[in-house]
Amino acid sequence: MNTLLSRSGSADPLLAQSPPCVLVVDDEDALRTILTRELRKRGFDVYSTGSGAEAVEMYCRSSIRVDVILMDVNMPGMSGQDALDAILAVDPCVRCCFMTADDRPGRHAALLARGAAAVFGKPFASVKDVCETLKQISGETFGESDSVAGGSMTWKS
Repeated sequence: MNTLLSRSGSADPLLAQSPPCVLVVDDEDALRTILTRELRKRGFDVYSTGSGAEAVEMYCRSSIRVDVILMDVNMPGMSGQDALDAILAVDPCVRCCFMTADDRPGRHAALLARGAAAVFGKPFASVKDVCETLKQISGETFGESDSVAGGSMTWKS
């Protein structure tokens, strides 16, 4: 199950002209490599790292413009949730999507309440759906809607 939280706001027209930039954060090298390749094939600029601490460093200390972070929840060292908390302290408008294999009832809702824009269950039903959701969150396509064709995301206002 994938859950999507929409955030209101207008996209900067100058930023909308460049491809959306995603920071992929996952300690699993194979998944990180696949996601990076698939996102690039679909027109994203992609940076990646294998830890929450490195994600915080990249986001907070780099000149890279990141439109959305795609981050694993459970990683050694700094968890995805702790990394998001640290990034939110610097940029309260950051858009972050979590990936997790934890499908306990209420888990996705708890992550959304903690500041995630979307939560993807692992394994993914479709990498294409992940890419489409990231485009929507980054402001690249259509704007807000009640559903996403072919996906299993739920918008919340």
